[in-house]
Amino acid sequence: MARIRVRNLVKAWGDFRAVDDIEFETNDGEFVALLGPSGCGKSTTLRLIAGLDQASSGQIFIDDRDVTQVAAAKRNLALVFQSYALFPHLNVADNITFGLSVRGVSRAERERRLEKTAALLGVTALLGRKPSQLSGGQQQRVALGRALISEAPVCLLDEPLSNLDAKLRAEMRNEIRTLQQRLGITMVFVTHDQTEAMSMADRVILMKSGKVEQCGTPAELYENPASTFVAGFIGTPPMNLVAASPKDGRLAVAAAASGDLVLGVRPEHIEFAGEGQEAIVAGSEYFGADTVVACRIGEQKLMVRVPGRPGLGTGAQVRLTWAAANEHAFDAQSGLRKSA
Repeated sequence: MARIRVRNLVKAWGDFRAVDDIEFETNDGEFVALLGPSGCGKSTTLRLIAGLDQASSGQIFIDDRDVTQVAAAKRNLALVFQSYALFPHLNVADNITFGLSVRGVSRAERERRLEKTAALLGVTALLGRKPSQLSGGQQQRVALGRALISEAPVCLLDEPLSNLDAKLRAEMRNEIRTLQQRLGITMVFVTHDQTEAMSMADRVILMKSGKVEQCGTPAELYENPASTFVAGFIGTPPMNLVAASPKDGRLAVAAAASGDLVLGVRPEHIEFAGEGQEAIVAGSEYFGADTVVACRIGEQKLMVRVPGRPGLGTGAQVRLTWAAANEHAFDAQSGLRKSA
């Protein structure tokens, strides 16, 4: 097994810093997700760890070995990219074992590892096929097999599920997570999809503009977001963030969207009740198991997530309430969480 440590890592092109002085550390056998919007630096960070790009400054350690200046081929890592990058003229077996062949691994050892890896991924029956004869999910399994057959203790994955449809993505999420736990390897998984990160990772590193905005377990990011950015990025639908003012030891939604305080409350924590803040229903979206109702208090909007169908039409007058424990306070200027 292996752990990764990143210290003061910077990647700059001129004055632009794609990765801006970040630090984090993984544990042995941990599944870590690098999450964030496009352009936040997550894929660049992965490429720096892999050795595909050279860091401008900072250090990268794998199992206490400084690999910052070490060539990618000598870092003992496995890589899975967004594009499957399979050789169209080779069958599945040759695609999976290609790296071993290049490194001069004996035929007997290649066949032993191939049998083990193919069985692990459920592609034994596909070994004689060409990539053009495979579905998207099967091609992704082959790409994953090509990485895992190296038996490296660290596997880096750069948005490997983005080319799959929603059903296949859900299936592959479960398969990759199960595989990682069975092998006990360290995985770093880049994604822009918070559902992937929250459902798969032991720990999530959420990035914004080249910096680490928050690092923690999925529960920590959901329950205690460090900033309005984290609060608005994590959760479906995301946390309501509205201007607020103190009232009777609590935070009340202000009629106008201005002030020094931002109240955060998740849609699933708001309830319709006989008392509470007055609001008007502005619309709703029905999803089967639940409904997300858009409500307005003055010029501010709050989303309310309730089970089933509440039967509230546009323009209906309602009252909204939530428990004090579900309130989150943020500074309006910095966006940072305010301590209790």
